[in-house]
Amino acid sequence: MINRWGIAAVLVLGVMAFGSCRKTDDIKPQKRVLVLPDEPYDYATPPNETFFAPFGDSVINNHVATLGRVLFYDVSLSRNNRVSCGTCHRQINGFADNRAFSFGLLDSLTGRNTQTIVNTGTQFGFFWDLRESTLDHMVLQPIANHVEMGIADTLYMEEKVRNIDYYKQLFVDAYGNEEVTSKKIGRALAQFVKSIVSVSTKYDEGRMMQSNPASNQSNLVDFANYTEMENLGKHLFFRKFACSQCHGGVNLDGSLSAPKNVGLEFDYKDNGMPGVDDFGVKRDGFFKTPSLRNIALTAPYMHDGRFKTLEEVIEFYNSGIQPHPQLSEELRIREQGGLTPEHLGPVIDFNLIPLNQGTLPQKMFMTAQEKVALEAFLKTLTDYEVLTDPKFADPFQ
Repeated sequence: MINRWGIAAVLVLGVMAFGSCRKTDDIKPQKRVLVLPDEPYDYATPPNETFFAPFGDSVINNHVATLGRVLFYDVSLSRNNRVSCGTCHRQINGFADNRAFSFGLLDSLTGRNTQTIVNTGTQFGFFWDLRESTLDHMVLQPIANHVEMGIADTLYMEEKVRNIDYYKQLFVDAYGNEEVTSKKIGRALAQFVKSIVSVSTKYDEGRMMQSNPASNQSNLVDFANYTEMENLGKHLFFRKFACSQCHGGVNLDGSLSAPKNVGLEFDYKDNGMPGVDDFGVKRDGFFKTPSLRNIALTAPYMHDGRFKTLEEVIEFYNSGIQPHPQLSEELRIREQGGLTPEHLGPVIDFNLIPLNQGTLPQKMFMTAQEKVALEAFLKTLTDYEVLTDPKFADPFQ
């Protein structure tokens, strides 16, 4: 049922005279109508029983999350009224993008691939280079970015929101008054983003069937709801190979570990995370380990979107990792401090390794069946509920 929000809440903005921004601000957005339910959706309750706390230590407020949803999809938060957060974080693609680099406000491309934003409440760092640790701050950075949404002036952002009629009641419902501040905008966006949780995959179902689903030991037994091939892939992921050493935790990401250099190239074009390594050497190629939830839908892969398919990614880890002086230990040969299992690969005489090759990677020597099984397991991480849940969808028509 459509209530007051179904009235033609049309995005018609007055021309804002803010110096150099004026030219792009004169572009009027398409006519779109805001449609919200009479009562807010329930953002505070996960759709299914789960073995972890998907919101972290946060309590979701339904009205604040509703405001955040509108802000997330509102093109008015871009300088020229053309793009929103939802332009790059597309629900149908697991809240990632389906291209290597996303288009910004002037059709210029972002510098890195768009990551999924499911289960942010379980994460301790954001962006590929982990430059932000607080979600309330992270959500404002794309708005300020000159390529993505282009509003670096927080007062200008507040003014744009303040001048749109439908936000008055949304701010009253969320915060008890009409006052618009960047802090409130950031909190609302963060609440909505944090409410986008994935707890309904075949993998989650299998974990919940175990006697102690919260224990990581539950990953080490066959799941009754899995096929034989999916169970084989799970065994390979958690036991035979080093996958879960980086893609660990409830979100199958790097939240429990440091950023990794996975040997994409010997000399990275994008250096990734700034700073120095444990030996005081400038980092080269260290990036956040992304979540594998909905991985079948978030192609292309890696920070630069270089791999188009899961098959390519699996083959890269099987045989394509490049030598690098700072290669993460999970991927090194054991003779150079690697953590890969002893059964992988022949013993290499450390004295015969050329110094200019960097640290050598450990090849996985996967069979054709193992590659298929790994992909089958990864596809059990798809959450179809989060892809279709209306409370996460674009509220504008």
